[in-house]
Amino acid sequence: MYQQLRAPERLFRIGQWCVAVLFAYFLTQVGASLIADVPSVSRAPAVEDFQDKAALGNLEQQRAPLLQREQSLQESARTQSEQLQKAREQYQHEKESFDNWKEARRSTGQSEQNPEVVLRARNLDQLLKQQKTVEAAVASVEDAHRKNAEQLEALNQQINTLNQAGYDRFLEANRIYSLKAFGFRLALVGPVLALAIWLFRRYRKSDQWPFIWGFGFFALFAFFFELVPYLPSFGGYIRYGVGAVLTFWGGRALIAALKAYLERKQQEQAAPQEARKHEIRYEKALEAMAKSHCPGCERKVVQGEGGNVNFCMHCGLKLFRQCGHCGLRHNAFFPFCPSCGTAAKDDTQADAPSADASSAPAVSTPPAA
Repeated sequence: MYQQLRAPERLFRIGQWCVAVLFAYFLTQVGASLIADVPSVSRAPAVEDFQDKAALGNLEQQRAPLLQREQSLQESARTQSEQLQKAREQYQHEKESFDNWKEARRSTGQSEQNPEVVLRARNLDQLLKQQKTVEAAVASVEDAHRKNAEQLEALNQQINTLNQAGYDRFLEANRIYSLKAFGFRLALVGPVLALAIWLFRRYRKSDQWPFIWGFGFFALFAFFFELVPYLPSFGGYIRYGVGAVLTFWGGRALIAALKAYLERKQQEQAAPQEARKHEIRYEKALEAMAKSHCPGCERKVVQGEGGNVNFCMHCGLKLFRQCGHCGLRHNAFFPFCPSCGTAAKDDTQADAPSADASSAPAVSTPPAA
């Protein structure tokens, strides 16, 4: 960017950009510290602030013994289930043993009215009764557990209703708090952004431009990082609405800038050669010519076959000239001939090329360092 500048001037330009960046950095830190204090202006709402603590406390007291009973019933149900499983297994084992023994007795022809047969049958009946008793106890525990769960469910539903009502009030309060915080940020960032735009449009080319650019960087950072993330969103209406408005303004500004650019280029092409060259910055002209671009219309300059190109074929700007003293063809923007050092003189024939070396056109002098 600064390759065509003299070494001291390049250092000064780099130093100026460093000043702009440092100025923006320190302003950003000051702004961030100020913005960080926004939440301390008023305490952010909490969900607990909007709950009916008295009603919730009463319901919690009613729920506490039910929770304890629920735990006890679960433990009792687990114990009874284990006992029932053991009773069933014991009955099944004894029944299988009795059936095998009775089958053996029948095969030997012994009477089924044998006292030992009767005794074993009575033992099986006793085991079956124990199994039925355990099953009844399990059913009783399950019934108590079901009733206790119904009571708990009713209390939990009441508690959830109270919590939801409190949460709804919290959301409304938090929305109002967010609007206040955003309004405070907007009151800080809005004027800063407006001032930055005004300063940039009016003083960006002044000798104080490092501070103007630094303040602009600070304003952009404040807008995109300290304001936009906190933009409230009501179903996306405000957030996307603001985005649509900014896009519309940006598009209109881009169209207007394009039209102004084209009109400015047309006016430049209609102006005399010397006036056009004085409007082009010396360093910009050198950079464009080094890339074979016209400094005026910024289009590619195509070298003609069998001859030198002295004028831009797109806008008519004079690009090369002959020295009136030594006849060297050189860049028309050079203030001195690179061969003999003769200073360029004003070109009185700006609208047409001249083959006479004595009528060599003049060029603008480079800006002071």
